[in-house]
This record gives sequence, structure tokens and C-alpha cells, in this order.
Amino acid sequence: MASQALVMFILWVPIWVVFLQRKGLSLTQIGILEAIAWILTAALEVPTGLIADRWGRKASIAIGALLYSVAMFLILTPALTPSFILGYVLWNSSMAFVSGADSALLYDSLKADGRESEAAKFAGRSTAIQLGSQGLAALVGSVLATVDITLCFSISGVLAFGAAIVMLTAREAPRYSAEGEKPLEYWKNLREAIRIAARRPAVRALLLLSTTFSVVPVVVYYFLLQPYAVMVGFPIAALGLVVVLIQGTTVAASWVAHRIGRRFELRKIVTVNAVFLVGATIVIGALPSIPSIALMLVVALVPSLVGPLLTTRINDIIPSGQRATILSLGALIGELGIAGLVPLLMGLADVVSPPMAIGLSAVLFGLVAIPLLIMWRASDPQPQPAIS
Repeated sequence: MASQALVMFILWVPIWVVFLQRKGLSLTQIGILEAIAWILTAALEVPTGLIADRWGRKASIAIGALLYSVAMFLILTPALTPSFILGYVLWNSSMAFVSGADSALLYDSLKADGRESEAAKFAGRSTAIQLGSQGLAALVGSVLATVDITLCFSISGVLAFGAAIVMLTAREAPRYSAEGEKPLEYWKNLREAIRIAARRPAVRALLLLSTTFSVVPVVVYYFLLQPYAVMVGFPIAALGLVVVLIQGTTVAASWVAHRIGRRFELRKIVTVNAVFLVGATIVIGALPSIPSIALMLVVALVPSLVGPLLTTRINDIIPSGQRATILSLGALIGELGIAGLVPLLMGLADVVSPPMAIGLSAVLFGLVAIPLLIMWRASDPQPQPAIS
């Protein structure tokens, strides 16, 4: 968790779009760069998951942190030069080595101690630590940007390098509990992971639903918040405070997710949160104003509350040997979704307006989430507690 806190102390969160615009890039150009970067990240997602399953979770996470550190320095070079583009690509794709591996490492560690029933609680705490670190960094970063905006990237790069060192010193729990059980060969492992995801309707529905809940909120509060705030006249210097409030809300949601999961049926939690997400996003888009920015708290809260519960449910029904690979399949789907959605919505924000782009995101979420909720109910007809 110390490694996560260091990696997630990302000082550039409240100012990265503004930083790129100051380098001469338009929102449309940023959207195109993001699409390219996310497609590459998606292409790496499953191979990196396989690396984590076969050669170790901590090795995969350390590689990701190191590549991310390099990206932070390359992104400071002149816009659209080869070094800048390489840094931009690594900015996203380095996290493919981390996603899936971090969840698998946490779950396997708890399972080795016979505490897998506490996975949702610790997943929520892990998310809370990440978001708390990110929130504090946003507050510091918004102030640091007024001194020298490039420091937000260079300091983050140094911290990520430290995170790689910390991760390499960590102990990793055994991934194969059965006597004589060995990791499958690379392609056999991939085929087995795809077979599990494809042939088990509940796994398939949960993977798709989990990624849907992560994609739309990320596009709204990560990509569109800054141009939306500028359009409605919100001070750029105060964006760090908005991010801190968002992260504080999501930390609280992640921390209490397992408690809510013990009290309510999982499908009800997911459905109610979907309604809140769509409603908040529609209001933000339909009533552009400084007060509407407060609803970004709801947009960010929902995936932090639902995410740990859905991830725990997925972990409960998939085998350990393919855990990181299957979770990486879900991340791959999400990254392809971001790669398609970001240039569309950023281009719309550039040509029409950020509120229009945010409103469209609410419509797209509803069109995807409703069929997936129906699919999930059909494949898992009996009520299931979020945490048994």
C-alpha cells in the first residue's frame, strides 16, 4: 500500500489538461492522443496480466511504476516531438502493468492468510489510500502549478521511481495453493482466462458492468471537468480544491463500501448507484454553472462505492491461476471504451461545449448499463449479498 500511495501521489491531476493546452494542444488533439494511448494500453493489458500471473504480481507492478516514472520526464519535452509522444504513450500504458496485478496481489495475500472474506473491506481501503493520496497531491499540485507547472510532473516521476523500489522489497503470497499446481504456459493461460470469461455469463456480465461504471465517470471528472470549469468561470487555481473534495468523497465511499455490501443486496446497490450517476451527469450537462460542479462528487463517488464490491464478486467466482489475466480482460474492455469515448466527447466539447459532451456521456452510460444489468440478473437469478 505504500507503493500505491507513492504512485498515486499525482500532482498533475488538477492541471494536466491546462498544461497540455499551454503547450499548444487543442482539446481535439488531446482527445486523439488519448485515444492512441488508451488503445496501446488496452493492447498491453492482457499480456501484462499474463506476466503478473506467470512471473509475479510485484514484478509487474514495479515495471509499471518504473515506466510511469520515465513518462513523467518525457512529457515535459516539446509537444508532439518523438520524446513527448513516447512519454504520452507510457503515461497511460505503464499502468497496464499495475491494473489487475494490484487487485490479484491483495486478494491472494488475504487468501493465503485465510481472510478472503475480508477482500471487499481491504479493496475499499486500498482504493481509499490511492484516492486519499491523489486528493492530497491535487491540493499540493494546484498550488505548485502557480510556481512551476512542470514540477507537478517531475516530482511525480521521482515518487514513482521510489514506488518501484518499495514494491520490489515486498513479499508475495503463493499463487497456486494445490500441491503440484503450476502456472500454465503463456498462451494456455490466456486461452483459459478467455474461456472462463466467455463461457460464464455471470463473469462476463460483471466484467462488462464493472468497466462501464469506471469508464463514464472517468471521462466526466478526469477529462471534461477542467474545460467545463473554465467555461462556467470557475477559477483554475481552485480546481485543486474541487479535486480534493472529489477524492475525499470517493475515499469515504471506498472505505464504507464493504459495510454497505453487508447490509444490501449487490444488484440493488449497483442499480441505485447507476440511477444516481445518470441523474447527476444529466444535471451537470443540462445546467452548466459553478454550483453544478458540486455534482461531480456524485459522479466520482459511484465507481468508488460500486467498484470494490463488483471486483470482490468477480474474484469470488474466478480461479486464482487466471485471476490477474481475467481482471486485465476487464481493464482491456474499459480502456478500449475510453479510447473510443474520449476523442468523441473531447471533440464535441471542442466544437460544441463541454456540457453537451457530459450530457451525451449520461445517455451512453444508460444505453450500455441497462442491458448489462438485465444480463447479470438473468445469469445470476438468486439474490446475492455483495459480501457473503
